[in-house]
Amino acid sequence: MSDDSRSDLILEAAELYYFEGLTQAAIGQRLGCTRWTVGRLLEQARETGLVTITINHPRARTRELETALMRTFAIDKAIIGPGIETASTDVSRAAASFLADMRPRPSTVAVSWGRTLARVALQLPHNWSPGVKAYQTNGGPTRSGNDSIARSLGILAEKGPGIGHTLPAPAIVGATELSNQLLKEPVIAETLQAAAGADVTVYSPGSVTHDSVLVRSGYLRPSHIDSIRKSGGVGDILSHFVDSDGEPISSELDARTISLGLHALKESKQTVAIVDTADKAPALLAAIRAGYASTVITDSETAQSVLALIE
Repeated sequence: MSDDSRSDLILEAAELYYFEGLTQAAIGQRLGCTRWTVGRLLEQARETGLVTITINHPRARTRELETALMRTFAIDKAIIGPGIETASTDVSRAAASFLADMRPRPSTVAVSWGRTLARVALQLPHNWSPGVKAYQTNGGPTRSGNDSIARSLGILAEKGPGIGHTLPAPAIVGATELSNQLLKEPVIAETLQAAAGADVTVYSPGSVTHDSVLVRSGYLRPSHIDSIRKSGGVGDILSHFVDSDGEPISSELDARTISLGLHALKESKQTVAIVDTADKAPALLAAIRAGYASTVITDSETAQSVLALIE
């Protein structure tokens, strides 16, 4: 069969299948070939680009971007939702589904706090992981206009149902000596140790903005944020401010941070970074580069921004 004849046969099979809705067996009878041959013709139609398939649904995942992220970076999985007005809701729903669908179910989870994780916790179904133990990864907020931010760990554990282990400490303290003392407190040390060995660590890289939850919680002033930016800071990971390679921008500030260490995060069994706004793309890229994220869950706008940053 000539190339032109083969091309015409592929076109006819595609039109009968996609436009007229005929079965492969019926197309085979029409064209005088087996349904297995028809299946191969339709496969070639997709391979050559003659037929492209688009899923038009507001929450459809963007498979091309998922593949691009996994090929570009050393990550195990990417889940990319559409970049539309409901991106934050869709990303939190996707993250909640990912956690609920994990098999085997995680018996221990390390969780950061913040607006994104609060939305994820609210989206989790009840009985998502019975008996789960959730451990807070970094010191908590001192104030918040959204109670679910402060309660995100409790909500996640309650829906398990399981037990939440909070970290009774600030995220950032005023002196290294105080930080050293707090980190030696048994309840804090035990919680961080358990978080380091959790089945999965879930967090959202933060942006270096005046709207940061660390500013809203009173740990930092806007002038501190300006200084962090000038020092090359692109985001915070579990309250650790890092540069574009994921390295702490200030050893002094890092020493005053009550949190799971970045070295422990890198060695965690499974790390899930969740981002639902494109302004966090530099922070997400830093987390990926440093090996702090084995799974990335975000929206298409953020994923495109991450890829654009390396061009």
